[in-house]
Amino acid sequence: MVKSHQVLSGAMVRRLMRKNRVSIAGLAAKNQLTRKRVREVRKNGIEGFLAEEWCCLITGKKPGCPAA
Repeated sequence: MVKSHQVLSGAMVRRLMRKNRVSIAGLAAKNQLTRKRVREVRKNGIEGFLAEEWCCLITGKKPGCPAA
């Protein structure tokens, strides 16, 4: 079940990126984002459904689903 309101703070995004060895340039290129947008999310965080999407973009796994 998906939570109705999820939040990823900037610190959490930075921590996830470090843990998964994802760079700003790598994340931007792989997902057709601008580096500016990646930096903005790292600084300010993100809320709602996009928080779950960003988690998936960074880790490569869908949150809440068991590993295949």
